[in-house]
Amino acid sequence: MNRFRQNMLVVCMLIVPCGCGDRDPAIKPPSTADMTLDLSQGTKNDPPNELGYSRIHSSNGPSHQEGVVDAEGQVIVPLLSNLLINDITGHVALLQVGRKFLFAPLDQGPISAEELATVDGFQYAEPYRCGRALVVVDDAYFYIDADGNRAFDDAFEFAESFHQDRALVKLDHRFQILDTSGKVVSELNYDQVNPQSPWCWQVTQIEGEEYKSGFVDLDGKPISELNFDYVGYYDPEVRRILVRQGALHGFVDERAKIIIPLQYEHAEIFNHGKARVSLQGRSFFIDPNGNEVPE
Repeated sequence: MNRFRQNMLVVCMLIVPCGCGDRDPAIKPPSTADMTLDLSQGTKNDPPNELGYSRIHSSNGPSHQEGVVDAEGQVIVPLLSNLLINDITGHVALLQVGRKFLFAPLDQGPISAEELATVDGFQYAEPYRCGRALVVVDDAYFYIDADGNRAFDDAFEFAESFHQDRALVKLDHRFQILDTSGKVVSELNYDQVNPQSPWCWQVTQIEGEEYKSGFVDLDGKPISELNFDYVGYYDPEVRRILVRQGALHGFVDERAKIIIPLQYEHAEIFNHGKARVSLQGRSFFIDPNGNEVPE
């Protein structure tokens, strides 16, 4: 079986796990004698994943190359200057070769530069999460399964990668939450919906020039009222989101629970575990629990 499987639904060639490990006899693999990594040449390894695969990279002035090796140091994906290793999950690597994205099976022997150059790819792709990978072809978003087949019939105007078996999509100008089977868990009747933490989405209604935001959980159930006039970005390091209601600022956690009360006239995002705030004309720093700390 050819490991380059053509998905007729998307009219796109990609490298995906084929399930049997057979190689295309028409493609001659690189000689294993030349495919052992020599760290003495200035090539560096990232920490390996649970199966022993790791990203390798080499820089020489403005020149930068990336590739993949296995646990024995055998080069599976050769060092190339037009290659980025975006992710390695299990035995599948997400590669960006020039402007195309490919999923490469690392358990089927070395992959040559010629193979990477000739196979078509996706316009954009994100790593597999919850057994699904988000891909883009002709500006349409959709999901593929572990065999590279299209997971659901719909193509979306917008979509995000799955997390906690849920994903936010936009179809026919309406936001929805899907589960990994493609079932609609919730229709979100808001003007805007934005990804936030792994446990919630920010939802917004617009009335004239007024934007009011709140949060919903992974099933689309409201977990806060639309009270916020400003919502910042989720910071995974401290698990906090900066919010503002009227003139007062505070912070919520990853589940949109208010952890630091909305009491500050001014607040900044956390930086190295501290955030600058102003209260009653005094400026100072707080930790993620709202305790005052030295500058």
